[in-house]
Amino acid sequence: MKRILTTLVGISVAIFGYSQNETDALRYSYLNYGGTARFNGLGGAMGALGADMSAISINPAGMGRYSRSDFSFTGNVTFAGAESEYNNSFNSDTKGNFNIPNIGVVFAVPIDFNKASMWRYFQVGISTNRTNDFHGRTRVEGINDNSMLLSYTNYLNNNNIPLSGLSDFYEGQAFDANLLLFDSISNLYVPWYDTANSEINQRSKTTTRGAQYQTDITFSGNYDGKLYVGGSIGFPRIRYNSTRTFTETFANPDAVLDTENYTFEENVSTTGSGFNIKLGAIFVPVKSVRFGLAVHTPTWYSMSDSYNTNFTSNFIDNFYNERAESPEGIYDYRLRTPGRLIASAAFLYKKRGLISMEYELIDYSNASFNGAQGDLNPYNFDIENNTVNDIYQTANILKVGGEYRVTNHWTVRGGYAYFGSPIKDEVSLVDNSRTNISGGIGFKNQSFSLDFTFLRTQWQEESYLYDPELVEPIITDRYINNFMVTAGFRF
Repeated sequence: MKRILTTLVGISVAIFGYSQNETDALRYSYLNYGGTARFNGLGGAMGALGADMSAISINPAGMGRYSRSDFSFTGNVTFAGAESEYNNSFNSDTKGNFNIPNIGVVFAVPIDFNKASMWRYFQVGISTNRTNDFHGRTRVEGINDNSMLLSYTNYLNNNNIPLSGLSDFYEGQAFDANLLLFDSISNLYVPWYDTANSEINQRSKTTTRGAQYQTDITFSGNYDGKLYVGGSIGFPRIRYNSTRTFTETFANPDAVLDTENYTFEENVSTTGSGFNIKLGAIFVPVKSVRFGLAVHTPTWYSMSDSYNTNFTSNFIDNFYNERAESPEGIYDYRLRTPGRLIASAAFLYKKRGLISMEYELIDYSNASFNGAQGDLNPYNFDIENNTVNDIYQTANILKVGGEYRVTNHWTVRGGYAYFGSPIKDEVSLVDNSRTNISGGIGFKNQSFSLDFTFLRTQWQEESYLYDPELVEPIITDRYINNFMVTAGFRF
């Protein structure tokens, strides 16, 4: 019943379809910036305002508005929740996390006013911002009338995969754990459970951890207080970990050799690093009005996945109980995420208040995979890239924020952001848009600032335990509550 392990190359190719796919492309393209408390309190609509460590990651020209050097850092406590419905059964879970979504420093260099120049300041800065949060935990439970094992045998039989062609992951491991059989007479695989059993309890728990961060090295200038220009080189990085545990329990097994239950576990760890370039400008026609424009190039990542899986089977006859563990799989590849175009405007009322708006355009179908640099026999990713192109679309992101200075030192603010669905309506049962609602207060004097913000992000997802032709969808309502504080020091 046991097989000799295939080579590492064979493992990588066999597992490939389960690892790098359209879900991964969207996960790392769909950015929801963290950052400073003021930035989030204004809904992220700061592209035309600038003078904020997170705003300059959207429009680097915003750094041109610094006339003094500045240092700031942010602490954030998050609670990520998920409420799932599967086959009329409901489950919920939450996961907390502490992180530092922003830290940065800007050095402002004044221009010698004795020289004949309209340039007033130059700035150089380095900042790191959290651009995605992957922390979460999802529980799903329900009764179904077929097993994941059936999806495995369907796949093996439809593709005429011989015993010698089984991989050391998924179907191959289920076979090693005595959960699949091969009938040498019919040359067909069959699942080892009573397929007439219409009551199978399915439980799934998925825990995810990690984040995306980007470090930007930015240069900017202030021309006569009317035009601010800036550019940055960004170095994003990815850390993502997922652990999924899936259990099936078969009700009332009656045959001596029937399966009582089994547990499948999958662990995936992804790391990545890349680079991009951002250019921006802010124009101030009059003191009370500012317009901003920024362009972000695509981001080019070098990625690496490591993964392992295992099956643990439990039979009425314990003689057949088995645990099958995979080797550690490793696969290197490249990912390009889409570029962005961002336009913004801000309207100020004296020195008391402001309203700021921002529009962002991004085409998620432009994400694409490629083989690792130097790979002599790279996988072509045609299927995955075509799927990305077929199901994703251009989306609009709208942000608006307002701020009012109550006293000389205290300010109140609020914001809203709408992220249009990256998924075409015809291929999804739910509206995949996302909303951010935020509010906060801030204190500021000549050399110090302190800001507090509460931000709630919410959206809905559609997913499947396995083959969508065999199971009903899981509809999950997700939210993240953020409590953040930023301290800033000017010098």
